[in-house]
Amino acid sequence: MYPTVTEKTFYKQLAGSTAGAITAVCVAGGIVGFCAVFCGTQLGWDSVLTMILLVLLGLCGALLIWFIVKLIRMKNHRVFSIYGDARELAEKINKGMQDPVYFARGFDSSAPFATLITDEFIVSGLELVSYMELNDLVTVHTGEIRHVNIYRVGDPIMTVGSVAANRIGDRYLESKGVNSQTKFDMLIFEDRNGKQHTYGVQHQDMENVLVKLQQIAPHIQFKR
Repeated sequence: MYPTVTEKTFYKQLAGSTAGAITAVCVAGGIVGFCAVFCGTQLGWDSVLTMILLVLLGLCGALLIWFIVKLIRMKNHRVFSIYGDARELAEKINKGMQDPVYFARGFDSSAPFATLITDEFIVSGLELVSYMELNDLVTVHTGEIRHVNIYRVGDPIMTVGSVAANRIGDRYLESKGVNSQTKFDMLIFEDRNGKQHTYGVQHQDMENVLVKLQQIAPHIQFKR
């Protein structure tokens, strides 16, 4: 039985990713702000270090505003203006899951699936706004990635930082429809505007997926 994608699934994903970014900016801004006040009171508000920290604090503020605006305007995401609103896309995805060209179940319980390819479109389940119709893609090539986690030990701060960085990397890979703990390949498409779109396909499935892509979308050129 296939999972069901709804309009709320799209908005929940968009809100979740943006809320995470807002939290990260707030934490970073709080640390930078504390350091700026400390340096300002100890070294003077006209010291070079204090001024650099204040500039960074201003950048954090600008990023915070940008992410908040992005959260408010998530219904105006680019994919909705091109392919239809969240409800329409959810219907297309649900219909596509009934007769997929390629379907990989997700590794994250929050995702309806990992990667879905139909004779009309391709989409990642953890990043539904990655939806692209095959007619808009012009080239494809593959890339193999082996994920390795690197941890810094000795310094508690560096250790915590490396763990966070690795988790961010894992989350990004999962958003492309792959399990960061297994070997996988990437389908890297280029659209009419020269923008790249990346999707994960399990290594053992890649050859079969490429053959099927050639059959359903012969206009897409394979680049070696």
